[in-house]
Amino acid sequence: MKKIFLSLIMLSVVLCLASCNGGADVPKDGPEVSEDVNPDSIKVESVLGLNEQIYLNLAKGEYVISYKKAGAEEYTVLDKELMLENGEMLDCYILGLAKGLYDVKIENGEGESYACKVIPDIDVEKQDRSGYAHFKNEEGIGGYNDDGTVKENAKILYVSNATKNTVTMDINGTTYTGLVEILEAKKNMEEPLIVRVLDRISSNQFKPGCEPPADGDSITDEYFKSLLADNMGENLAGLPFIFQGSLLSNDYEYVTTPDGIEFVKETEKNPYISYEMWGTINVISMLNTKDVTIEGVGSNAGFYQVTFFFEHANSIEVKNLTFSNYSEHALDFLSDGRTQEECTSNGWYWIHNNTFNSGKNYWDQDYPKSICMRNMRNATISYNKFYNQDKVVLLGGWEYDYQLNVTLHHNFYLLCSQRTPLSRESNIHNYNNYIAECSRGPSPRTSTYLFSEANYFESVETAYYVSDTETWGAIKSWGDIYLSCGETENITKVSARDEIVENDCSPDGITDYSKFDTDPELFYYDAENKRSDVEILHEAKDVPDVVPKYAGAGILERMDFPTDAE
Repeated sequence: MKKIFLSLIMLSVVLCLASCNGGADVPKDGPEVSEDVNPDSIKVESVLGLNEQIYLNLAKGEYVISYKKAGAEEYTVLDKELMLENGEMLDCYILGLAKGLYDVKIENGEGESYACKVIPDIDVEKQDRSGYAHFKNEEGIGGYNDDGTVKENAKILYVSNATKNTVTMDINGTTYTGLVEILEAKKNMEEPLIVRVLDRISSNQFKPGCEPPADGDSITDEYFKSLLADNMGENLAGLPFIFQGSLLSNDYEYVTTPDGIEFVKETEKNPYISYEMWGTINVISMLNTKDVTIEGVGSNAGFYQVTFFFEHANSIEVKNLTFSNYSEHALDFLSDGRTQEECTSNGWYWIHNNTFNSGKNYWDQDYPKSICMRNMRNATISYNKFYNQDKVVLLGGWEYDYQLNVTLHHNFYLLCSQRTPLSRESNIHNYNNYIAECSRGPSPRTSTYLFSEANYFESVETAYYVSDTETWGAIKSWGDIYLSCGETENITKVSARDEIVENDCSPDGITDYSKFDTDPELFYYDAENKRSDVEILHEAKDVPDVVPKYAGAGILERMDFPTDAE
């Protein structure tokens, strides 16, 4: 680990000693000083300026770490929760920084043992906010402003696997306990919320190979409890287990506890469940919520066997997390309405720099998906890695779902079967994605118009899959590369960026989106230069080198993407 960090440092920052600011905050009993004091006693291994954050790796100890923008007078003290133990070292993360140069001060000890070291002029870059989530949106997504700083009135919640069931937060005078209860209560607070995940948060699921019951007569509490694995650690409490299907006489609902599941109620069978067995498992439901960022801190943050369901939600950001073994969709977004316009009234979702490993449901007959979005608008899915999955991204489950304004860029799909993405009733910009060793590429259906720009397809059996059982979508391919791929005859390869491709796309039910990719009112289009107005746009030939390096969660280098394409 240490060697990796050292190989990165010299490219991004200058590490040197400077005098301590006499007016800055110091430990409570420490003296005010005007020059470095015992600086060699503070062992800093590496410093790295990243996109909207700073990383420090130093020898384990008791420190006060503070930071300020270069030239400013006052320092801000770093929260202790952002100083994570890593063996004999500390990994420290200063988050929520706007682009610019920063000074970091490190202090420890008291009296004669007091030491102070300042690291000046650490260069911090901005995050790539290209895409529809930020199109005509200057307010910022989730708990962060558009410049990467924390919104003024935002609340910050730190949570780890050890504290997931005990962490508390006051919301409008009521104290909520546990991550699930807090997130489900977010609808009761107006302030933005940033949830910082410090490690992998896990919950329990079924034993591999467990079998559904032969009939409804065998259903008992002990039957369901016997299905649970016993080696997954302590449960994330408060998650629903709902069992349905034609084999069961009724629907059965349970809830997770720290040590297992607890019976809640038995209700009349849902007539719309056609499968023999169907399970809704480990779902955190966030209804009518807005302005939420869920972010991983460091290299190991994520969720194991947990699904997030955002219903009628606005302004949601999810970043730097690894999702594994989820039994439903890792991230599920849904809004319902009577009209197409109502269906697309919720949105502004930014899903970036995450790793999605395969999901697994040992119980029912559906396949988990990484991301599912139905009836929404303005989403960007970027710099994610999707690995070894069957179904990946679904944009619209039925022909009456409407998805307005979706961008997918710099994503890495590796060893996936299908839905990269599958889309209905959508206008989509798909650029600089790397799709390698997959069965199917994107599958636009039901009046979807997909503008495919400078993507790289390698060893994909069907580069674009268009169903013959639904209204076909239209695909405009500009600058894409197909290497060792199967059929592409259903796409239109254009010789000019502004060439028109016939389609009937109107995902909001009102506006004609058939030419959205060349309309500055509907799309981030630079009409003067006839190009997509995005911060980073590589030629397709460069995608295999760039995207695997920067897509995914956990590796520091992946949060240090270039500011422009070479």
